[in-house]
Amino acid sequence: MEKIDFQERVRRRNEFDASIVYGTRQFNLLTRRQEHMAFREDNDDLWIDKKSGRIFEKFSEKRNCPLCSSADHTVIFVKSGFPHVKCNNCSLVYVNPILNRAEYEKLWSSEDSWENVLESEHQIKMQALEAAYSLDIAGLYFAGEKKADICDVGCGPGTLLSEAKKRGHRVFGIEPNRRCHGILKDKGIAFTEDFFPLKKDLGMKFDCIFLLNTLEHLRDPLLIVREAGKLLKERGVIYVSLPCIDALVNRVMHEKAGVFGGHSHIQFFSILTLSELFRKAGLKVLEYETIITEIGVIKNYLSFLDPYFGENPDNLDFITPELIYRNHLARNLNMVGRIG
Repeated sequence: MEKIDFQERVRRRNEFDASIVYGTRQFNLLTRRQEHMAFREDNDDLWIDKKSGRIFEKFSEKRNCPLCSSADHTVIFVKSGFPHVKCNNCSLVYVNPILNRAEYEKLWSSEDSWENVLESEHQIKMQALEAAYSLDIAGLYFAGEKKADICDVGCGPGTLLSEAKKRGHRVFGIEPNRRCHGILKDKGIAFTEDFFPLKKDLGMKFDCIFLLNTLEHLRDPLLIVREAGKLLKERGVIYVSLPCIDALVNRVMHEKAGVFGGHSHIQFFSILTLSELFRKAGLKVLEYETIITEIGVIKNYLSFLDPYFGENPDNLDFITPELIYRNHLARNLNMVGRIG
């Protein structure tokens, strides 16, 4: 595939940017995000000691920085009982303490509220377009394979793998959520129910491994990327997408940004810190960019409206997708790497 220039990338990214396609309020209502937000508000209190405002010790697990192992950090805010801290050594932002392993595995094996959002018609439409884009970008770096072996770690209901399968690629998913297993079976997608890293050798190697909105959830992201690297064929690539701490929406809204919670997203990378994680995992960075502008959320917030359910005021026209993309200020950071 030929190189995709900046303007074409902007056009393609805008196609699956819900703030631009639908408007923020309309998209959140169509995908019933308000129900998920209400569910989280009702259930996050289960972990919180109301006297201290922090997570109960019996549910928690303290940790050092998951990137550099330093214990030296500064608390930047507390949300839903979870302190969000910044490493004073490498600058990674992470949650400390987090839910312990038993609580965390229980949460992710039975999570239904967010799955309702993921399975909504308009969410699937946007994610299918994003999946097609991600496959095209990753495809710039495949080893000339027309039919490639593709693995998606944390594949959810298999949106990306379905698109890859349509293109003739051989696909495999890794997904612990029980609700997703029936959907994957219906789509004819081979998968394992295990958490990653896997307990058993798959006996397979891949041209590309996707980690889409996955690394921010897992307690040891460096181990995850190293283990994923072991499953790559020669010249294979890893494609990561995760929330970017430097996104404009986070810089403007701080702890009020929806990406922060504590029970789910437990570390937040920048270009600098994700590049360092790739280096430590033995990966050479091939490219990076950001996607999903959150432009409607930003304009709502700056206009003193509800950021997620305001009416997307038609002002602040200087905030454009091009400005956000050129400065790597969109919500998610995407990075492609190869061993070596």
